[in-house]
Amino acid sequence: MARTFDARYKLTLDDFRSFSKVFRHLTKWRRIGRILHLVIDVLMVAAMIGFAWVGDWAMAIYFAVVALLVISLDLVVAPWQVRRQFVHQRIGEFEIEFSADEEGFSTHSELGGGRTFWPAIRQVDETPEHIMLWPSNRIGYIVPKRAFASPEDAAAFVALAKEKTADQKL
Repeated sequence: MARTFDARYKLTLDDFRSFSKVFRHLTKWRRIGRILHLVIDVLMVAAMIGFAWVGDWAMAIYFAVVALLVISLDLVVAPWQVRRQFVHQRIGEFEIEFSADEEGFSTHSELGGGRTFWPAIRQVDETPEHIMLWPSNRIGYIVPKRAFASPEDAAAFVALAKEKTADQKL
């Protein structure tokens, strides 16, 4: 039995935020980088507390300022960049027509389109609301589950994508 899927959707900022979150943790080295960032944040806060404890207020203030700047990168700058990319790249402006079958999938919008065959997809990730198809660690396709006619269709598509890309990893 041939499995085919058709969907139409416009991406939202929330879709892009979800995609960006998965992108930040996609590879082993990115996950290691995120852990190192967290360790450095904790060490700077600990240094600030330690210097304050011994009464070296100049060093305590120094580490407080540096910690605040580094932590603000994650809490302020990164979300701002995601919003800016979404608007600048016009991600949510055009409706996307998505179709998939046993051979691969196609996307089409007013900006362009193309066909991708399953062997090109290295990894499939599923979140509660999205399916992400990764041909590389730099390029990905977002397919919101809401775009399918039913949750069963979305689940069937995920099953097809994972079946066709089995044993492939980034």
